[in-house]
Amino acid sequence: MVAYDRMPGNLPVSKVLANDFEKSYFMVEPLIRSGRKRIAHFRAPDYISNAGERYRGYQYTLSKFKLPCDPALVITTGLTIDDGQQATEKLLTSQTPFDSIFALTDTLAIGAMNYLREQQVNISQEVAITSFSGTKLFTIVNPLLSTVEQPLNKMGKLAADLIFDRAAPDKMIVLQAELKLRESTEGHLGARSAQWTWCCAKHMASRHSE
Repeated sequence: MVAYDRMPGNLPVSKVLANDFEKSYFMVEPLIRSGRKRIAHFRAPDYISNAGERYRGYQYTLSKFKLPCDPALVITTGLTIDDGQQATEKLLTSQTPFDSIFALTDTLAIGAMNYLREQQVNISQEVAITSFSGTKLFTIVNPLLSTVEQPLNKMGKLAADLIFDRAAPDKMIVLQAELKLRESTEGHLGARSAQWTWCCAKHMASRHSE
């Protein structure tokens, strides 16, 4: 048996995966360096192994930059575009201040972008959006989505090879993913005060309630 991308607990099987923890750090770090301090995270339930690793990377990055990990900014949801829309709606209606979203998958990020656009929120300038996946879905949205791209084709080939490699019944292969910064994170808060984020969140909530 070979596990691909998502790991089946502690079962002694061969595994092919990306470094979810490390690459989550490198995805969240540019958001912070661009001035964003209220970064929401859309994650999946703990039984999805890479969800936990990406959440750990998110937490670690915040702690390294001495930013609090606000539980109100972490939403556990499913993996579909609809789930991303619903998670974003939950953030807006709760009036929780946020200036960016790091989504577990491209589908969640696209759902967030769709909902924010419906609320006339400027993506990248008001709210930056990032994700972690490696699919081609980034090409169907505007602005183009910043994401961590996993080498999915290579991962699939190596997983297939391991199925026939009887000499390595519990081998682990960790591949490097590539950070792709695109238009969805181009906005830069710079020296704007933290008050801007609060005002922005309040403004978005009022738009939602109209």
